Amino acid sequence: MNDKKKVIENSILYTISTVLVKGIGFILLPIYTLFISPEQYGVINLATNFINVAIFIVGFSLYAAVLRFYIDYRDEPNKLRKFYGTLIIFILFSGVGFLVISLIFRNWLTTILFKGVPFFPIVLITIITVIFTSFHTIHQNIFRSMQRGKTLTKINLTVFSLQVTLNIIFISIFRLGAFGVVISTLMVEIGYTVFMLYSLKKNNLVIYTFDKKILKDALSYSIPLIPHNLSTYIATFASKIFINNNSTLAAVGLYSVATQFSGVIDLIQNSVNQAFMPWFFESMKLDCAQRRNDILNFTKFLLIIYSILYMIIGLFSQDILQVITTSSYSDAWLVTPILVMAYSLKSIYYFYINLMFYYKEASRKIFIATIIGSISNIIIALLLIPYLGMFGAAISFLIAKIITVAIVVVLSKKYNDIGYSIISMLKIIAPSLLFMGVGLYFSYTKYISTFNLMNLFYKLGVLIAYLIFVYCVNRKMINKVIKSKKIQQIFKRKKNILDR
Repeated sequence: MNDKKKVIENSILYTISTVLVKGIGFILLPIYTLFISPEQYGVINLATNFINVAIFIVGFSLYAAVLRFYIDYRDEPNKLRKFYGTLIIFILFSGVGFLVISLIFRNWLTTILFKGVPFFPIVLITIITVIFTSFHTIHQNIFRSMQRGKTLTKINLTVFSLQVTLNIIFISIFRLGAFGVVISTLMVEIGYTVFMLYSLKKNNLVIYTFDKKILKDALSYSIPLIPHNLSTYIATFASKIFINNNSTLAAVGLYSVATQFSGVIDLIQNSVNQAFMPWFFESMKLDCAQRRNDILNFTKFLLIIYSILYMIIGLFSQDILQVITTSSYSDAWLVTPILVMAYSLKSIYYFYINLMFYYKEASRKIFIATIIGSISNIIIALLLIPYLGMFGAAISFLIAKIITVAIVVVLSKKYNDIGYSIISMLKIIAPSLLFMGVGLYFSYTKYISTFNLMNLFYKLGVLIAYLIFVYCVNRKMINKVIKSKKIQQIFKRKKNILDR
């Protein structure tokens, strides 16, 4: 039970810190929308999405190899240190090469990817930021693989504080707009890289060498994962490019607000999965029937928690956005429920993809699902966005997620799926989406652009009804969890987690 307790603790820690750091755009929405126009917000999100895509290209998805190969090398400290050192040196050369290529093709970048955005200085700063963010991601995954949740949380809270402070100063005091956000991001990432070098040396975690054998093994694992890791990011980036090319940067800004808000779901799911994955790998390695039964029960528990999250985000996105943003951003909520549906399906994807990550042979096949899903997303978005605008982008994202999940489930059946059932998972998720649809009836029919108190109370009633439904259906499991002494101890200790 101790390892399960550690997973839950790390899940809480990763969720808090990851949502804060990666959710800065959402957390600062009230400030962004007060001081920045939708056009400038569109520029910020094009830059952010470019970074999200480019780090997997620069890093060749070696971040995933950090998590997987830690299990293999942890009993060989010197080999593990050489592994980390080799990855860092490789990413440095890869990043410099990426910068040179970007400078050569800068006209293409500003014509296709960053229409209406000047290369000097915004696009150039964004490209340089990619290099330092790649180091940041490597370091974060080193700590995740070691399950150092408390240390990682303290680091992320510090990064969050610096980023927020700089953003607020540059946006509200100096009124630098999009330039202020991209330059503050670069400053923070440079500072983090300096800290990474110090941290690795202090903890004796790295030997700076270039071991071709280690690199070859790592790349053979990570390169097939590039399409997988790029899937969501490149599809979202492509949709915003199409919106920008067919409409305006302001339209990109509105859709970005919707993706920021709904993306909170994926931030939480992803952060929980970062804690769940190492425990999952260890449980699979033990090949114990009880451990695998624990995996199934824990999966069901997480899906129930996620379903409540879908309800909250989907139901109240309209009310929250209308309160925290200015009127020019108020219609961004309209596509949020569609994106919530897509992220609800992605929760299934996370569990099945962990299974495929575990089997190295299977990990090399993940690209099949992600390539097909990404291409579907891009093609459908290309067809729908000229006619439906941001609704076309949201619908294409949803369809792509359905396709990707279906393929991953089929591929996983060739391996030991430990009893996962897509039908059982959908039985947990589907009711939350049905309740959400009922709760949004008046929002879409009568109160599209206005805040209405009675409509808010109606949604609260629907949420309460759903919570009662969830409790009645899962009463035995919920009571077991609540009465668990281990769980009670975790929550009693929760207040002191960060201090320890």
